[in-house]
Amino acid sequence: MAIQKLILDILEEDEYELIAIHSSVASYRLAFLLNKNLNLHLFRKKEDINFEYNDFVANFPLYQYHDQFQYNTYSLLANKFSAKIESNNVISKGLFEDTENLYAVKYLIPELKNVDYFLKIEAETSKFSSKSLLAQMLTISQIITAYSVEYTALKSKNNLIFE
Repeated sequence: MAIQKLILDILEEDEYELIAIHSSVASYRLAFLLNKNLNLHLFRKKEDINFEYNDFVANFPLYQYHDQFQYNTYSLLANKFSAKIESNNVISKGLFEDTENLYAVKYLIPELKNVDYFLKIEAETSKFSSKSLLAQMLTISQIITAYSVEYTALKSKNNLIFE
């Protein structure tokens, strides 16, 4: 019996721009601010990005906008998910008893734990530059800082593939 081998050539990685955003506002508020100040039309997708762990499922909200005129796709992602895990351990604090509440925190990109959100920009043309977009983002008072991230150096860059 003949053995057949399939050889995969080098897979081309998606090329995109990745902007890290530090902001304390909620994801829906940040999407509104980006829509208002950058003339985007980000909307919440029906399905979040889900990752299953041993004890719970982490849901990262996803906002997207497909610019049909410039052939760009903008995706706003939260980097942090925290869930309350209830345990049956009872803690006695003086006169009151309380059940112990633990919070599990998971990150979309664990290497960048200080980043609150990511804006992923997939451009089909090579004319796109994120410098002007970054300059406009930094004028928003609710954004503490924003900067470009070299995604090829990230260990968990596969978490940014969601389509």
